[in-house]
This record gives sequence, structure tokens and C-alpha cells, in this order.
Amino acid sequence: MSNAAVSGARAPRWRQWLLRLMPWHRRLAILACVGIFSWAGSGMLHPLMSFMQARPATMSPPQQALPLDELLAPAAVLGASGIDKVQGLRLVQIEGEPYYQARLPSADEPRYWHARNGNDADVLARHAEALARHYLASDEPLAYAGTLTGYNGEYAFINRLLPVARVDTSRENRLRLYLDLYHDRLGTLVDQRKAWFSGFFQTLHSFGWLEAAGPLRPLLMFVLLACVMSATLLGLGIFVARKRAVSGLRRWHGWAGLGLALATLSFASSGAYHLLHKQRAEPMPKPFHASFAVADLAASPEQAWLLPGESLYQLSLIELDGQPVWRAQGNQYGVMDSLHYLNATGDEMTDDTPRRYASERLDHYAQVLGLGEGGEPAMQYGFDHEYGFVFKRLPVFKREYTDAAHTTLFIDPLDGALAARVQDADRLEGWVFGYLHKWELLGLFGNNVKHAVVALLGLAHVLLAVIGLSLLRRSSSRAS
Repeated sequence: MSNAAVSGARAPRWRQWLLRLMPWHRRLAILACVGIFSWAGSGMLHPLMSFMQARPATMSPPQQALPLDELLAPAAVLGASGIDKVQGLRLVQIEGEPYYQARLPSADEPRYWHARNGNDADVLARHAEALARHYLASDEPLAYAGTLTGYNGEYAFINRLLPVARVDTSRENRLRLYLDLYHDRLGTLVDQRKAWFSGFFQTLHSFGWLEAAGPLRPLLMFVLLACVMSATLLGLGIFVARKRAVSGLRRWHGWAGLGLALATLSFASSGAYHLLHKQRAEPMPKPFHASFAVADLAASPEQAWLLPGESLYQLSLIELDGQPVWRAQGNQYGVMDSLHYLNATGDEMTDDTPRRYASERLDHYAQVLGLGEGGEPAMQYGFDHEYGFVFKRLPVFKREYTDAAHTTLFIDPLDGALAARVQDADRLEGWVFGYLHKWELLGLFGNNVKHAVVALLGLAHVLLAVIGLSLLRRSSSRAS
């Protein structure tokens, strides 16, 4: 009779019951190891990915003063090309020249017309490359590589902005930039190292290799997460029930498992909750698209539109009460930010225009979502625990609603896009994922400390799984 059997026969009933579960611990651990090698192994690399992330020279869009002299009216310029409707229009400066950039219905890429001579201009590539040079703070050779209209393995959903233009550098690391040309925003930078790490991470951590399998992917992930948690809990019970392990390696495995149990359950349970939350998430409503009649844009932007001492670096159309309104943003006397609104003929709008615009866009989405009345809209300028960095867009209009889910909507003022919809379930899941999965509390000691601890925990789980498999192999060899 084996030592385990003898000790089990003499143990109290609760210990005997737990010791009889040892075969189940071993069986579940085999499946759990698949998840641990995938999640802990790739999780170890996530801090490294953050550390090695290619970074731009600046995160702010260009702020070059727009030339407002001798410009033609948009109606004359676009009308000559047979354009009668646009979804967006703004004045941009490319290599020192003014252009009207138009967003046309059913078109992914913007079109451009020179604002002084009215010629249809093929300057999309030049715009993308100039914008890339701004974010790189470099005059190096660049090449526009097309427009991306959907997310993929390299440009993932986390980047949020679409469509985006891709611009390639000639650097050895093959750095490329993804840029929102409609608002001069940076989506992300990707080099070969990040592309490899991201692909590896998505394959192992998100089971990207099962993307085409539909519900089989989350089902398999749930099963493996359940095995991780069950094997951990059974291991804890067996550790308590067994007085002393036979070998030193088994004792080390038991004590290491005990030390990591809380982290294991934290990672696995929060991961399962995150996965379940994603499966139950409601789809976002269709985005709002403005519509402007080109014939209504008969006035050309001019110096008289400026405030005293003002230079503009953004001039774009928004829709208010079904009418085109110019949104003018810049600075006064080089020291003070400015933002004001003008009607289609260049007359100043009233001070309540931003609030009315925010209310109109928020009411549109609230009606689609059936939210009813909300509070007063407010402008949010920074990320916080509710509207985190993952949502990308700033600043945003914010409004809270009194529905059962306590919904809050966030609207991008530049194009009226719904930047985020946050409900109680999202807040809870965000807290759980942030503090139990990403261990954000460690950020109080600095990101380097947080990343180092998370990476070491991942490595410790991989080593624990390797030792467990080694012990299982030894047990199988003795049994045979």
C-alpha cells in the first residue's frame, strides 16, 4: 500500500474526501496548463510590448495657422465638380497651400480641392505623409500605403479610429503610422517588433487562431478558465488535506501553488468575467452622419471671421438644427485657446451653441437607445476611471441618464461620433478587469513596477505548470 493511501486511510473523513479528488486535480490541471501557457506566457510579454512600443514625437495634431485670404466659396469649388452633398467639410493646409477637404457619402477616402483656384487636387498622399512627418518630427522619406476601412491583426479595435491612412517609413524596423485624415489624429504606430508581439499576443491571449470558429472560441476559453480555477481550488484543498508531500519537488510545487493561488484566481476569474461581459455586450448604434447641401456654403472663409488676435488651425463644418455651422478653433495672441462657431455666412453664433450642439447629438443617440431624458451635457477634457484611455477621443461631450443602467454617453465634438456608452455593468467590469486582471493598483508605485510584477507572476505560473506536468509524468511512469 502506498504512503498516500495509508495516510489517506488514517485521515479524518474531510481529508479523505479531499485526497480522493487528487486524480481530478491532475486531470483538470492538464487542461489548465493549456490556458496557463497561453495566457501567462503571452501575459508575460504584454509589459514588454508596452515598454517597447514605438512612440511619436508628439501626440497633438498640427496647429498651423490656416490662410484665410483670397479663398473661393465651397459652393463654387465643389459645385463645379458636380458635388451637391457632403458629410463633412473642412479647410486644411498642406505644404503651405489651403485646400477644402470633403467627406463624401459612401466614400472612405477624403477628396480635396484647392481653396484658391478651385482645382480638384490629388493630394491625399501628400496630406498623409505631411501628417506623418508632424507626428514623427522628421523630414525622412515616407510613402502613403493606402486606406484601411476595417480592423485587422495589426490595427486592432483598441485603436478605435476608422478609416485611417497608412504611411510607411523606410526605417529598418519598417515603422508605419495609421492616421485619421479627417481630423488629423494619430491612430497608432507599428513597427515589425510590435507587429510580431501583437500577433503573438492575439494568437495566444485572445485565441485569435479561433476567430473564424464563432462561438467555439469563447466556449473553449471559458472551459479552460474553469479548469484553471477548479484545479487551483482542488490543489489548495489537497495541500491542506495532505500532511506532508513525499518528495521535495512536490512540496515545492504545493507551496508555490499556495503562494500563487490568489493571483491565479484573480487573473482567471476576472478574465472569465471580461469574456462574459464582451459576449453579452450590446452592439453600438449606427454612427451619426451629417449631411450638408453644398449650395448652402456660398460664403468663403475670410479674415473677418477671426476673433481679435486670433489664428485658426481648425475650421470644419458641424450640423446644428439641420444647418451647416462652422466650428473655428485656434488661439488668440499666441497664448490663449479659442473656440467659436459661425453660421454658413460667417456670422458669430451665440454662446450657447456648444451646449445646443452637444444636446442635439446626444439626443440623437439617446433616442436610438431609448434612454429618455438626461442631464445637462458637460465637456470632459481628460481620461478617468469611467472614460478611460481605451476610448481614444478627447475632448468629449458627456451626459448622464437616469435609466436603470445609469447610462452615460460620450460624444466626439468634431464629428458627432458616439465615443463611448458606459453603463453600470461596464463600470463594474472595468473595475474588476483593471484591478484584478491588470493590477492597476500597482501603478501607484510606477508603471515599471507594475509591469515587472505582472511579468514575474506570469513567469511564475508558467514554471509552476511545468513542474506540475513533470510531477504528473513521474506519477504516470511509476504507475506503469
